[in-house]
Amino acid sequence: MKKNICLVTGGFDPIHSGHIQYLKEAKKISDYLVVGLNSDDWLIRKKKVAFMPFEERKNILLSMEVVNSVIDFNDLDNSACDAISKCLEFSQRVVFANGGDRGRDNIPEIEKFKDNQNIDFIFSVGGSDKLNSSSWIIDDFVKNYNAVNNNSQYDILNIKAPWGGHDTIVEGEGYKLKQLFVTPGSKLSLQYHHHRSEHWVVAKGTASVQLGEKHLELNSGEYIYIPTGEKHRISNNTNSDLIIIEVQNGNILDESDIVRLEDSFGRV
Repeated sequence: MKKNICLVTGGFDPIHSGHIQYLKEAKKISDYLVVGLNSDDWLIRKKKVAFMPFEERKNILLSMEVVNSVIDFNDLDNSACDAISKCLEFSQRVVFANGGDRGRDNIPEIEKFKDNQNIDFIFSVGGSDKLNSSSWIIDDFVKNYNAVNNNSQYDILNIKAPWGGHDTIVEGEGYKLKQLFVTPGSKLSLQYHHHRSEHWVVAKGTASVQLGEKHLELNSGEYIYIPTGEKHRISNNTNSDLIIIEVQNGNILDESDIVRLEDSFGRV
């Protein structure tokens, strides 16, 4: 039984400079660093594809001097709770180290282990500024591939979701334009963002929108602004498809900046 360990978790797909900084800083917390590596299925749920299979990602991590162990865990609930439980089986104390894009208000692990004196939670490990992103790397690859292959549209940007799906139409530094498809009777999670604001234009159908404590309906051609930090939700309470054009503005424009407060699909 070890006295203490540091645990980090993630997909690491692909591994990049931000991950390396994260792991180096985490190793300073304890002389034994464990990486809880998310499954291929988790990656597929998050971004439609696993860019690198589990064993490949595991072997790369194990080759790094700062990493002592890589474990798999049950991530069907999209949390690292099982990874923490596994670490408690061989260590008296577990320090769960989170990167700069996570906080006490957007990690489900705190709710489960908040009363456990053998678990410590720390944040902004590796710095609060995001050095790189696996999603950025893959998006850049797609754009470059399309550019040199006559816009053959190597397409992994069309993402399915339990409420419908979304396409990234265009993005640049500080902005992203997306198209959201919400199926009849479906709704997105009640959520907010730390790092971005959003503009929604209803392209087709009728959207039931919650913004803060307000509830309103928007029809085709109507628009609403979502400030940074304000809770919001889109619902399609009709029998027809709903299409929303979404413009995001901010310094972090990926799934890591979604804080879910309520969700019909167990993703809180």
